[in-house]
Amino acid sequence: MEKRTKIVATIGPACESLATIKDLIREGVDVFRLNFSHKTYEEATRDVTMIHEARKALDRPVAIMADIKGPAVRLYGYAEEIALKPGTELTIESADPAGIEKLVSSKPLHVYTNLPDIDRICAIGQKVILMDGYFSGKVVRKAPKAVVVAVENEGGLRPKAHLTLPGVDYPIPFLSEKDINDISWAVEKDIDYIALSFVRCATDVEEVRRLVQRTALSQGKTTNIKLIAKIESSRGLENIDEIIRAADGIMVARGDMGVEMPIENVPIAQKQIIRKCYLAAKPVITATQMMESMMENPMPTRAEVSDVANACFDSTSAVMLSGETAIGKYPVQVVRMMRTVVETVEKEFDYIDFHHDVPPEVQNGDIPAIMSYNAVSVAYRCDANALIVLTETGHAARLLSRLRPRMPIYAFLTNERLYHQMALNWGVEPFIHSGKGTRLDAVVAEAISICKRKGLLKSGDRVVIVAGLPLAHQGTTNMIRVETIE
Repeated sequence: MEKRTKIVATIGPACESLATIKDLIREGVDVFRLNFSHKTYEEATRDVTMIHEARKALDRPVAIMADIKGPAVRLYGYAEEIALKPGTELTIESADPAGIEKLVSSKPLHVYTNLPDIDRICAIGQKVILMDGYFSGKVVRKAPKAVVVAVENEGGLRPKAHLTLPGVDYPIPFLSEKDINDISWAVEKDIDYIALSFVRCATDVEEVRRLVQRTALSQGKTTNIKLIAKIESSRGLENIDEIIRAADGIMVARGDMGVEMPIENVPIAQKQIIRKCYLAAKPVITATQMMESMMENPMPTRAEVSDVANACFDSTSAVMLSGETAIGKYPVQVVRMMRTVVETVEKEFDYIDFHHDVPPEVQNGDIPAIMSYNAVSVAYRCDANALIVLTETGHAARLLSRLRPRMPIYAFLTNERLYHQMALNWGVEPFIHSGKGTRLDAVVAEAISICKRKGLLKSGDRVVIVAGLPLAHQGTTNMIRVETIE
């Protein structure tokens, strides 16, 4: 069987050719991420066209995710690196975001930020992080609309460096004009997932969901884009339960998380979020620096391999590559290495213990939840080779996926959009069936025929079938059936 844990790869200059995209899919990429912090619409449209062509040619489910920049706070007013040393005092002044990129500071060690009222939201002694953690410092004085930060280490401060104030709730809108335009583009191109940066609460997700629906309506279409909330701050972590309920999935964005909160808390947060997500039947992506050394080197470090392995042992739905595939020297090799690590871990995973440790609320929820738990129990007891689920919305497949069964989950759908979206879900291998006829026997026979034709099942294999009767009705998972393949 192929790996259960899915791989998300960021597309960029290192892999923006049809041949390379096909190679990445063959090596195990399930989702391609478009990073709108660095991508133009022309580039993104070209990427989407190539991904569509590649997944059709290879007959593989592959999802596309647009990662929206979100409320980024940066420094402006300088075009060259600023040399900083321990004790250097840097003045940071709030400026109107409109036209801030054209501002030029006339004073040395004086920069601007798009964060309003920085003097009001900062206290003396407030910790300040610059350039994603490269610099740290503390606020030592205030001035009108400005603070003076004493820098604690040496280096060059790059233009448009990120500014982070750990523990501070920034008084800026969740969506910028650029974010709104990016979301409109994603709706127009029928992108499968939108990832939302710096989600703070469920309201942020709900705001985007309403925007997506309004945008689709204005374009004269309906949409089923799914929303992934990126958890990157202490506030997002505090509100994780409500965010999981509101979103269609979660990304553990460990890079910014490690800047926004004490770095030693990141592994704990990762484990907690992963568990909450799979128990809620929501996919969860573990991201950032998973094999970063392979941007330059043909092999990862031992620590990176352990990082990927531990995320899989934690039961993450997917692991993500960022710069490794976007701008790294070895995009195909890094995916191959990640797949190898994932497959090796999955051979050692204790699926039976996982099943026995499922909490009571998962075993005894609503009828679909009860049926999915018992379907996996039956599959273990009769030593089934696979679970076949007939689903209209994908929910029944996600309920099976959260139980992390040892056997593969073959999900049969009639909707092509959902077919590609299901590529993100742990252990789920989606297929399209014709949908002709409403008789259960006919649909089951077609599903088994597809599995046999693809070499996934053979004569003598046993399968557990999960479906809802009557067929094609949503939310009616109420049937478990065991068959032996003839």
